[in-house]
Amino acid sequence: MRKPFMFGLRFKLTLLIEGMIVLLVLVTGVITTFREKKALEVELHKRGLALASDLAQFTTRPLLSRDLPTLRRFVNHSTAQEYVRYVMVVDPQGRVVMHSDLAEVGKRLDDLSLGVGACPGGYRRVSTHLPEPKEMHCDLAVPITVETARLGTIRLGYSYMAVEKEIDLARRQIVLIGVVTILIGGVIAYSLASFIAAPIKRMIAATEAVADGNLKPYLFVDRNDEVGLLSSSFNKMAAELEKHRLHLENLVRDRTVELETTNGKLKQEIVERELTQEKLMQSRERLRDLALHLQSIREEEAKRIAREIHDELGQTLTAIKFDLHWLDSKLSMDPGLLHEKIQKMSGLIDATAKTVRRIASELRPGILDDFGLSAAMEWQAREFADRVGIACAFTAEPETIVLDPKRSVAVFRIFQEALTNVARHARATAVTIDLTETETTLELVVRDNGIGISEEQILTSRSFGVIGMHERVNHLNGTFSIHGAPRTGTTVKVRIPKEKRSC
Repeated sequence: MRKPFMFGLRFKLTLLIEGMIVLLVLVTGVITTFREKKALEVELHKRGLALASDLAQFTTRPLLSRDLPTLRRFVNHSTAQEYVRYVMVVDPQGRVVMHSDLAEVGKRLDDLSLGVGACPGGYRRVSTHLPEPKEMHCDLAVPITVETARLGTIRLGYSYMAVEKEIDLARRQIVLIGVVTILIGGVIAYSLASFIAAPIKRMIAATEAVADGNLKPYLFVDRNDEVGLLSSSFNKMAAELEKHRLHLENLVRDRTVELETTNGKLKQEIVERELTQEKLMQSRERLRDLALHLQSIREEEAKRIAREIHDELGQTLTAIKFDLHWLDSKLSMDPGLLHEKIQKMSGLIDATAKTVRRIASELRPGILDDFGLSAAMEWQAREFADRVGIACAFTAEPETIVLDPKRSVAVFRIFQEALTNVARHARATAVTIDLTETETTLELVVRDNGIGISEEQILTSRSFGVIGMHERVNHLNGTFSIHGAPRTGTTVKVRIPKEKRSC
């Protein structure tokens, strides 16, 4: 039996869809948090400026009359507000008239400009850090004026702790929503992947059962698409195979009865035996042709599925990438951070597109149809070396070899099976591949420096890979040989005749 895949199609599709959901949740959470922070900072400035403006109006009369106790009461009342860290009243010369910390009264301020840039309404603001305690705050200034005369300035320190608490609460909510979304997305992704992969797995199991001689598998796929049509065709084919087998068994049974009742007619018995033998051989040829036809159907279906995965998912990912570029050109807040995040998203989409192309290539390498046999084998050798870590040296004579589709697919699949055997059993560190084309034949030689295959391993009925290569070569009227020895490696040699071209 064929060994199960470590990571099947359902797992890969689930991982792909879930990865895109996680990426979307992460990016949405970061953008939402950033926007929430900006909105809260604006609200913080509005609150602080409103408080400072009210205090500037209330302190006009006490400042004119030099009523310091009243100024002290207003300052203390403002300082008692939540998140207000200090309040001071400064005269036009920069001297502190009143401060929430009385030790600061009478001192002069060096910085009368209070930062750079004006806020709406003629106010200005600047952000700095207090020495003690060290926390982020906003230093706001509002002028105290009577008509056109400026009596001084109200300076108020408003803490960012309010913003940080709101941001922390919003971040927790976003994380909770993100976790729930990821879990729900995982269930949806698994269900979708199962819907796609389940009928394919059943087809593989039914096909293996037919290959093992069980001609009674019934494949039920209740789908009104190509998969359902393929399931129906498979069931018809299996029914026809079973019908032919029962017919042959009945023939053999009838012939046996005739032989037992006509012992005296030896000549007639010999003739009947020869006829029966001929029919048996013809039936075996028909079964072999049917099996090869089944392989051809599987190849065509793999080619179609690979094309759909490459085209549909590839187009979707490209559309997402274009949307990201559009989003990158439209967003204006903190363009550096957003641009960096969008670039990371674009990189992940490129990696996902690469994964889609790799899955499509595993099902059916498009390079075989587009550039010919030698180019496809050279690509497969590089892929094998990168994936397994076994050095591959590929040579083709001539450099470009293009055969008819039937021979190209057969030789390429034989080459893939040979590399698979090297990876699984040979314990090799290097493989050499020689592909030679003459006027009449094509020869493929694959050599490794592994432990070597034994004669017992070649002849065992469980060597499905060797049997499959042998059957493909026989179908093309070619020759196949495999031999090896301990510590000298294994050599696989295939020679097939080229298709005769009509003038």
